[in-house]
Amino acid sequence: MKKISFTFGLLLFCFIAKSQTPYYYYYNNEKQYLNLDTEHAFLSVKNQQMPDSIAQRTVRATVLRSDNVEKIQNQAKNTTNRFYAELQLGENLSEQQYLNLLAEMKQQNKDAIILPYFKFSDGSSVGLSNFFYVKLNKN
Repeated sequence: MKKISFTFGLLLFCFIAKSQTPYYYYYNNEKQYLNLDTEHAFLSVKNQQMPDSIAQRTVRATVLRSDNVEKIQNQAKNTTNRFYAELQLGENLSEQQYLNLLAEMKQQNKDAIILPYFKFSDGSSVGLSNFFYVKLNKN
């Protein structure tokens, strides 16, 4: 009986551990879990045109917008404007298919930054980008 209970407990633990998403962030010292939004991705490129290898795919994209990095980093002399867009990849991709697609697009576009989108528990989504934002508590 002890062996059965132990085995059942071990299987339950493995199932719970496997079901937790590996994507999270901390907010107010609490872990906030995220799920991949396999329908969208973030794209950042050096030129204000969609790379051919991405344009030829069956993905839709928002208009490429400037990130205005020269205004943000005015003290840096070697800044380069980049342009970003949200890619709409379609529906019904598994997480593995999604990650493989992002890796393939990145491989074909060495200068492009292609990053995943995530869904919050309330259904809203957010994409990663090539910027790191910091919110100061005090001046």
